[in-house]
Amino acid sequence: MSKTVMAAPQPAAPEVSRGPTMALGMGKRSWLGRLVRWLAGRSSVALFGMFLAWFTVWTVAAYLVLDAVIATQDQSDLGVIAGSLMGALGALFAFLTAFAITTEWGQHRDAENTTGMEADACIRLAWVSDSPGCDGVAIRRDLAAYVQSVLDEEWPTLARHGDGCDATHDRMSALQYRVRHIAAEPDVPASVSADLTTAADAIAVTRSNRLNAAARDLPTPLFLLAFLSGVALAINAVVLALHLDRGHSVAIAGIVTLIPLDLALLLAIAMPFGGDLCVDAHPLVRVLGNLRRGRYGPL
Repeated sequence: MSKTVMAAPQPAAPEVSRGPTMALGMGKRSWLGRLVRWLAGRSSVALFGMFLAWFTVWTVAAYLVLDAVIATQDQSDLGVIAGSLMGALGALFAFLTAFAITTEWGQHRDAENTTGMEADACIRLAWVSDSPGCDGVAIRRDLAAYVQSVLDEEWPTLARHGDGCDATHDRMSALQYRVRHIAAEPDVPASVSADLTTAADAIAVTRSNRLNAAARDLPTPLFLLAFLSGVALAINAVVLALHLDRGHSVAIAGIVTLIPLDLALLLAIAMPFGGDLCVDAHPLVRVLGNLRRGRYGPL
């Protein structure tokens, strides 16, 4: 077994280029963008409750005010106009929310795939570390420390701030330096050396992609457009309800209730690592468990 000498950890190349970019993106976030991100971090039940309460209060108030101010004949005329606009506004709201939800769900699935790819890269490094000439125990020990830091320190940071963790970055740097030092040993075959560095680079790249996915926000203009289209649909429904009987008003109230539900679902999937519908860390948990059980070799 070759001797290894630990020196000061050297940062991995993908992480160096990510830091300034992340800081710049956070600095340019507007107050409205911060508000949308804060809302996206709430639970789906809380989001639905907030939107439902807000829409209910102002639509009921608008109904009472308009019913008292507008004459009966004018209500009928406005109802005809509102009825003709109901289909167009409903289609606009449905299209915008469907487009936004589909886009955000695609980003959510990409974040899940990235986490799985990171776990796969860890497994490849763990298997290669048991090759002849390698100090596999040292590599697997550093790998286990890195995965443990991801789960215990970085994952909560992703949910709260959408950014990485300095402690996890240090663990990554130590792992990268360890792998490259061992790969440069003369006793390590060239093919094994290439496999070691390739697997280590894959871990660094997939972590960078995971951090980028966590830092990405729901586009504020897109959410604002969907929200305003829901408001316009609700106002049109209130105007339409003025000259209809109670049975039709109940149906319109059901339509207004669906607006908060769609908006809550859109925000619930906007943060892949926060809220109720978040990316599961189970692939990395499985890797850490197998490392500790010695499935890839002793620690």
